[in-house]
Amino acid sequence: MAHDFQMPSESILAIDCGSTTTQAALFGQVEGEFRFIARGEAPSSVEPPWNDMMASVRQAIQQLSEVTGWLLLNDRGQLITPERQNGGVDAVVATTSASEPLRVVLTGIMRDVSLASARHAIGMSSAVIDGLVSVDRRDSGILNSDIGGQVQLIKELLPDAVVIVGGVDGGASRPVLQSVEAVTLACSALPEHSRPLLIYAGNTGLREQVAEIVGNQAELRAVDNVRPSLEVESLWPLQAEIEEMYRLHKMERLPGFGALAAQTRLQMLPTATAFAHTIQYLARLDGINVLGVDVGGATTTVASVVDEQADLLIRSDLGLSYSAAGILDHVPVESIARWLPFEMEPVEISNALHNKAIHYRTLPQTRQDLLLEQAVAREVIRLSLAEVASRWSNGGSWSHKGLVPQFHLIVGGGGVLSNVPNYGQAALILLDAVQPVGVYSLALDKARLLASLGAIAAVNPLAASQVAAHDALLNLGTVVAPIGSAREGETALSFKIEYEDGRLLEVEVAFGSLEVIPLPVGQVANLELRPTRRFDVGLGVKGQAGRTQVQGGILGIVIDARGRPLPIAADPEQQREKMQRWLWDMGS
Repeated sequence: MAHDFQMPSESILAIDCGSTTTQAALFGQVEGEFRFIARGEAPSSVEPPWNDMMASVRQAIQQLSEVTGWLLLNDRGQLITPERQNGGVDAVVATTSASEPLRVVLTGIMRDVSLASARHAIGMSSAVIDGLVSVDRRDSGILNSDIGGQVQLIKELLPDAVVIVGGVDGGASRPVLQSVEAVTLACSALPEHSRPLLIYAGNTGLREQVAEIVGNQAELRAVDNVRPSLEVESLWPLQAEIEEMYRLHKMERLPGFGALAAQTRLQMLPTATAFAHTIQYLARLDGINVLGVDVGGATTTVASVVDEQADLLIRSDLGLSYSAAGILDHVPVESIARWLPFEMEPVEISNALHNKAIHYRTLPQTRQDLLLEQAVAREVIRLSLAEVASRWSNGGSWSHKGLVPQFHLIVGGGGVLSNVPNYGQAALILLDAVQPVGVYSLALDKARLLASLGAIAAVNPLAASQVAAHDALLNLGTVVAPIGSAREGETALSFKIEYEDGRLLEVEVAFGSLEVIPLPVGQVANLELRPTRRFDVGLGVKGQAGRTQVQGGILGIVIDARGRPLPIAADPEQQREKMQRWLWDMGS
């Protein structure tokens, strides 16, 4: 239960319970400003033999106490609140991604209308669409309107919920009611305890008829039509209903959830939702386009703000531990192999991913293991971005078909990015998978604070904003990625950099290469870009020169002149050589 809201909080403990690890982070005031103090981490204890998320929470908090020398737990293992002279904290917030996603069957009419809107709403929630039914027979690979097929699908999948959409308000009725009849028939054939919840988000004029058909065969909830008209989407009501179901039927059933929730001031948030809140804050802060990508063990989250429009995608079926083998359901093994600088047989890759799914707590032990995990991360990010690409296509920042919009800041998170032995590897993963264009900053959620800050903002906005400004992101540097094509080795652009101390450096960059120019953290420099006539540096015109001021970072300035879209060699051996060269260029 959420406690009464109180302000301000002098010290805050943020707990994030993931599927593989649990983190406890301490925040407090240092010289009048809120700062990140330290964190502790422990393996997740949601599953056997512990079956209690509080076991890993206490372990992470105890580690945090040992690091800081600040007493946080009493003799009974309970959190000390509020803060006292020798320990304790004033506030506790918590996020979690440890629960399984809500499993959904979606049934509707037209793939480009109500079904597309429903998929968008469900994609912004902690849910997975296990089955899809459409009367639009153009949909390849999707079951059609056959009632028997729909009944069989629901009986086989036993979803947590069935979402029924279709018809604009005042529009189609018969196919929508037929879907309701099929779903109701399937529910009546199941044991009462196994019947899914039905969520109706279609033509509002049919609500009474839908309720009559369903009767007492299943629990029915009606929300606003996801597509009240052909021109209008209404996603929030369906998204909110699914998130509430996820909280009640998944999150709150985690072993130990109640004990942790009792310590927090506000309702515990899904980690992905909290992460998205922080990405949105970073975008509003400077009025910029921001992309945040977090690749976890079981879930991949893409949060973005483009032209002031926020979006969120939660892929609960794509991750690097529990869900590692699931990537093979979406891409061929060859798509993973193209990101490796060495030869690896398809069966080896497949076996490695299946072993990872079984032994999900293991860490890469060899360079081959590490680079394979990074290769999978590229495909996971690429797949996730492909799902949200259509939502970006109408904004003013989107000017190149097939590429992402112009982002000003790209943030990477998750163990595969934050735990790299070389930061050049993290940058390369993002550059390869996202393929961003123009001039932008690249950063890492190194200490995995962004989700915690999204939760802290609800308790103490000042604390969240001050920590975000000082401690949340590790600045990798500035990237310049011109758009265009030429023969490898031909000049793509030249640039002149003027450092703070007056030094000048002029460099020509060949197409197909990556150049890394040192510029330390905290320093700024003036950069003059002069692309050749075949390349655009993000100004919208090929060959147009430009000047910009850039910030330094761990890597400095990265000129990615490999072209967009990224040229992948058709010959596997040539692509392996390319991949090795790219790694060397980035210092790995």
